[in-house]
Amino acid sequence: MSWKKELFHILRTPPLLEEPMSRHTSIGIGGPAECLVFPETCDELRKVLELVKQFSLPFFVLGAGTNLLVRDGGIRGIVLSLSSLCSGYQFSGRTVYAGAAVPLPVLVRKSIERNLQGLEFAAGIPGSIGGALYMNAGAYGSSIGELVLQVETMDYSGNLKVRTRKELDFSYRWSTFQQEKIIILGGLFQLSPGNGAELKELVRKNQRERRSKQPLLPSAGSIFRNPPGMAAGKIIENMGVKGLMAGGAMVSPEHANFIVNVKNATASDVLSLIEVIQKKVRSELKIDLELEIKIVGENSRE
Repeated sequence: MSWKKELFHILRTPPLLEEPMSRHTSIGIGGPAECLVFPETCDELRKVLELVKQFSLPFFVLGAGTNLLVRDGGIRGIVLSLSSLCSGYQFSGRTVYAGAAVPLPVLVRKSIERNLQGLEFAAGIPGSIGGALYMNAGAYGSSIGELVLQVETMDYSGNLKVRTRKELDFSYRWSTFQQEKIIILGGLFQLSPGNGAELKELVRKNQRERRSKQPLLPSAGSIFRNPPGMAAGKIIENMGVKGLMAGGAMVSPEHANFIVNVKNATASDVLSLIEVIQKKVRSELKIDLELEIKIVGENSRE
């Protein structure tokens, strides 16, 4: 039996074959995933991982599709979505456990409804808990790593593990998970008492500020990391490239560290703008801008 037929056999939710990743990324760009799967239990997830090992398949874990650019040739092998397995959350006193697929804005809202503070910085971050932990998402001087008590993971052999904050490292847009072959299933976070009305007002203020500075057109979020003590957006703006286009992609006129999908942009369009920006900044300022977005997939299926 082929590995694809085996997936139809072991999964309750049928996998999607040659599924356009443009439907699953915030920028609306991306070639097809050879096989997109939605395991509903840890046992199903283990069986998927067994197939990955048995057939030596390429394997990619998909989060909310933010901070992600999928090349036009798409992704070979298996793309894993945790949306059916890790979409729950549970509050207990001043802590909350949230599955990897829970959207950050949802958890922020539910926390504030319970007069709990700590997560309000993340109200405008469109990603999921898993992606936030992986990237140590942050804003307004706070980051999610500061709230972590425990993180539940599964390695590629199917072993579950719960790790405490002491076993993990977090820094600017970085976490331990970026150097490990594991799948983040969820996290336990420490919150503190707050005033719901005041927190709601703070979130509204922050969101208004974000909307005034960030583009409304589809994007993958910030393209580059901020160099130490500097703002990547300001650096790029000073290069005079706001509004620069390649095909259907454009350097956002609102915020130069965003590349937006104006009309049917391809990944190649975005990559060409990234290259132009990096070369210009390197040439004029001797600064190497590092990517904040993750780029995956193939340029073509030839």
